[in-house]
Amino acid sequence: MRRRGYMYLDKDAVKGKMTLDKMVDMLFSSTISYREIALELLSWIKDKAAEEHRADPWVSRSELSRFINERFGRHRRSTAYKVVREFLLPMGLLTLDVDRDRYTISREFARTLRRLAEAYEAWLRG
Repeated sequence: MRRRGYMYLDKDAVKGKMTLDKMVDMLFSSTISYREIALELLSWIKDKAAEEHRADPWVSRSELSRFINERFGRHRRSTAYKVVREFLLPMGLLTLDVDRDRYTISREFARTLRRLAEAYEAWLRG
């Protein structure tokens, strides 16, 4: 399934140390509202987890729901859930643990990029 938002990676812009803002700019280069929502959600989850002294960056589904309702309101709520459902979860930036009823900022995105790099290198050698 094609997604709007088109990731564009400028090789010269990718650095070993980048802010979340710069990374999200690359992931959502053509859809500003998705970029803004993704940045706010990821930042809030990380900050909320730190405030609560959680070992991993996670929030409950109800905490996320309250944040989305308060921050984005009625008009942008569906867009916020779309960003979670169609981008952050499939890209591996977030995971949803249904049994524990929580969203966690995931390392799967980094693993996915490594696998993509390995596949590219294998293709190039082959």
